[in-house]
Amino acid sequence: MPAEILGNQNGKLEQRLVKQLTGSGINRITWVSPEILEVHDGWRKDESVVWRIQYEYYNQILPIVCIHTYFYNFAQTMEKYGPQDIKWKAWAPSPAVCSKVIAVAIKDDVIREVLFSGGCDGNGKCIDRLLFGISIQTAKYLLGDITCGDKGTSCGRELARRL
Repeated sequence: MPAEILGNQNGKLEQRLVKQLTGSGINRITWVSPEILEVHDGWRKDESVVWRIQYEYYNQILPIVCIHTYFYNFAQTMEKYGPQDIKWKAWAPSPAVCSKVIAVAIKDDVIREVLFSGGCDGNGKCIDRLLFGISIQTAKYLLGDITCGDKGTSCGRELARRL
């Protein structure tokens, strides 16, 4: 079964999608550039216009997946093709922070994985590693008051805010 991904082929979220899709039996993945979206056969449906607007609104960061003419964003793809007991959330944080997208996997109110697209790679990896196995309430407590410089917020605080 083939899949098409609209996104950055080298992006963290896209790499995670490819890993999940290939593990779920998707045997062919192709990449679609936003420049050719309107003329590409598989994306010429009415809903593709909505997905393109979402994609451009988030500064071309959120990957969109098309499988059998159905369109999924990152969280929807992970929910459909990933383990059924893990709930995914993905969103664009405040423009004040360096990260462009934050995605988190939750199982039984416990954090299983955190992905940051954009921003400081090392800090993103640290937050992911430190929050693994931590409850949502504890994560909110630990990260809720952290700021980055004089921004009034941080990637960690944006994560806590949306949890």
